[in-house]
Amino acid sequence: MTPGPGEPPALRDQHGQPWPWPPLAPAHDAGPVPSRVWLLFLPGAFTPVCMAELTWVDDLAARLAPAGVGLRVLSCDSAAVLRTVAEDLGINTPLLSDFWPHGAAARAVGELNETTGRPHRSSVLVDAAGTVFARVRAEAGTQRRLEDHLD
Repeated sequence: MTPGPGEPPALRDQHGQPWPWPPLAPAHDAGPVPSRVWLLFLPGAFTPVCMAELTWVDDLAARLAPAGVGLRVLSCDSAAVLRTVAEDLGINTPLLSDFWPHGAAARAVGELNETTGRPHRSSVLVDAAGTVFARVRAEAGTQRRLEDHLD
């Protein structure tokens, strides 16, 4: 089913499994659901800055979990590309493809750069209703900091 105008897609993780919007819990899992989730947008999965940020996502996810906050990494790259990245880096945090409709999840939270067709290097904290509680954004070519997501 194709999302309607302005409606974010049902995302797919690096294993091809569906995730609803907002992506608090996968559609196929009955485990604990976080009350809020950081959406960490990557402009391009294999770029040097994105690869550097991915080295700390599992640590951040583990530090957020006791507070009932999840972490999801989103990119306009395909699920197959994200699977390769996850395997190369040994990442356990869900990597979600915002591939089609292209950038719909990033657009839904105001983080799609319409000029480049890529999300801004940003993180957005949302709840199950999609309400935005916080944002972290880094300039092009610079990294976000793990600590900025813990405040």
